[in-house]
Amino acid sequence: MTIDKKDSKESAVPANNSVRKPTEKKKFVLGDFLGSIGEKNVPDKELVWIRCSEGIEKATGMPGVPKGYVTLARGFSNTGKSTLVCEAIVAAQKMGIFPIIIDTENNLGIDRLKLMGFDWDGNYIMVDNEFLLEHFGKKQNKDRKEAAIEDLGKCLHYFLDLQDAGQLPFDLLFAIDSIGTLNCIKTIDAQESDGAQNNMWNAFAYEKTFMTLLNSTIPSSRKSNKKYTNTVAAVQKIWIDNMNGGGVKHKGGEAFFFGARLIYHFGGIVAHGVKKVTATSKKREVVYGSDVKVNIAKNHIDGPLGGISMEGRIISAPHGFIYPDDIEAYKKKNILYFRNIFGSDIEADDIETKFRNVNANGDIITNGEYFGENDDEDETDKA
Repeated sequence: MTIDKKDSKESAVPANNSVRKPTEKKKFVLGDFLGSIGEKNVPDKELVWIRCSEGIEKATGMPGVPKGYVTLARGFSNTGKSTLVCEAIVAAQKMGIFPIIIDTENNLGIDRLKLMGFDWDGNYIMVDNEFLLEHFGKKQNKDRKEAAIEDLGKCLHYFLDLQDAGQLPFDLLFAIDSIGTLNCIKTIDAQESDGAQNNMWNAFAYEKTFMTLLNSTIPSSRKSNKKYTNTVAAVQKIWIDNMNGGGVKHKGGEAFFFGARLIYHFGGIVAHGVKKVTATSKKREVVYGSDVKVNIAKNHIDGPLGGISMEGRIISAPHGFIYPDDIEAYKKKNILYFRNIFGSDIEADDIETKFRNVNANGDIITNGEYFGENDDEDETDKA
């Protein structure tokens, strides 16, 4: 049987003679695209604050330390920096956040934290230089005698790894006092061998050790797909670079300055800007606090308080911060503290408050005192 080629071609044509419609262009959907490349648009958790004292909020507008961020308290010595970190430690513990207290200069006193409400029978881990050296430094060099910057970084990673493994099932607060007190391994080795040293080695070590922690590891814990939210609150002293225009520099380098998203600046810029607060009764005068300026030097918080920069005055006292207008209420609330100083028969109204100017060394200037609230500013305050 023969088949006519003409008939074969005609039979291949659809009976209805329909024309194929062009393929409809697929709409772009961002979620589908991100999924196709293995990337997800994961939103952040709702912002939560580790709330410090009411005084710091009145002075700066900031409630304390935001969870999932790096917060820095900076300034000259004895300006109240450590008080902010202490308040964050106490507040975190009360919120169920696990404080890991890293005290590299023996500045966070046990009695001070107890006065502020810290529970030494509760959850916390205390890390000092000996802990850093024994657990991390000597594993790298058994003959090393000094904890290093690199050991501090390994310490944070160590506890984060325990958290990932389920052995430390809490949100973590790393409270560090302070940045700039440790040397790097290269500097330590040079000191031990009496070799040449370079001031930039420590700055480079902080940047290399903490770059990922500050810019990725801690901030990424804010994502809603992360089980735990981790926070860093650190203290760092400053110095003024008079050789290059007088700008503020940070002891140990600028890594934490750039990595922090919220920075509290305590005291002045070219001088401390501190006044000592004294309690006077029964012809005795006792210094119990420091009155300083405080402002928000950097605010990159993502939320309604983001970008706000306020300046005020704050008193750093044994029980935490006091807003100057609340000093009478502070004396009444803590009358037992003052009775231990002046006697059991003392009342809050019997205690006179004085504000005294101090010199660069923190010594009271005897002819520079003034009384009552600090309405007038001296030259150090204008710095």
